[in-house]
Amino acid sequence: MDSPLTIGETLRQRREERALTPEQAAFKSKVPLRLVQMLESDDYQLLPDPLYLVPLLHEYARFLDLDAAALDAEFQRVMHQPPRPSPSPAPGPPAALTIRWRQVAWTIAAILVATPLLLIALSLASKRSTDQAVSTRAGEPKVERPVSGSGGSVDGTAQGPDGGAPAGSPLPTAVPETAAMPGVVTPATPAPLRQDATASTGAAGHILIARADEPTWMSVRADQKDAREVLLQPGQMARFEAQTSFHVVVGNAGGVTLSLDGMPLPRLGRSGEVIRDLVLPPVRRDSPASGAALAVPAR
Repeated sequence: MDSPLTIGETLRQRREERALTPEQAAFKSKVPLRLVQMLESDDYQLLPDPLYLVPLLHEYARFLDLDAAALDAEFQRVMHQPPRPSPSPAPGPPAALTIRWRQVAWTIAAILVATPLLLIALSLASKRSTDQAVSTRAGEPKVERPVSGSGGSVDGTAQGPDGGAPAGSPLPTAVPETAAMPGVVTPATPAPLRQDATASTGAAGHILIARADEPTWMSVRADQKDAREVLLQPGQMARFEAQTSFHVVVGNAGGVTLSLDGMPLPRLGRSGEVIRDLVLPPVRRDSPASGAALAVPAR
């Protein structure tokens, strides 16, 4: 009796019956080629959460005229099936405990010889560090205040009887800091640098930022270039740049929040919904000043 086919074998057999290559099937079903290959090979190890493939499995099964509900039930059963316990290795025979008294004697003798040497080395190192500290303190210059001819100390500023400067004494002249450090010039930051930074930030044209609240797969194609696929986990963020527009496919509409050029966009849909052919900036039927809402493509 033949064993039943797996989900991947069933999908691959139906695709081959329709004489389609994996690339053709991925293009017509709008399921990414990498995920089509993953479904047909039953290899879900590269995904942190294989249940994310459920919406894509439904889409691919409907494209191949298969029972999506039956495949979904089989997929859930395979995902929740406990792994087979690996057979534990048979315990080997206990190793015989052999004590070689000669080796024990040599080890004890080595310890007895090394211990005094270690203590002597530690003592010498401690004494050397102490001598260095004493010599450092002895070499520090003593700071003394100048003494006047009358034997008293002279302050930098003479004071009068009321605590202020005497009438006949000139005020001390402050020495500029640049005199102590000749030739050292601290240039001020020129103002045009900030303008250049602002211009470089705006050179991208449009910036799309996606923040994930749930595990979400996205495919973003910027300016008719190759699509970039990402798999975001909750709390992760992805940043995309384009000159004109983005073409976005979202595998979990309720699990991601988008913002375009710093402006948050409305929610695309509920959790588990697949959004295709989303064009950003959105194409508006009326003028931009009318405040039309974001048009979300059909699911």
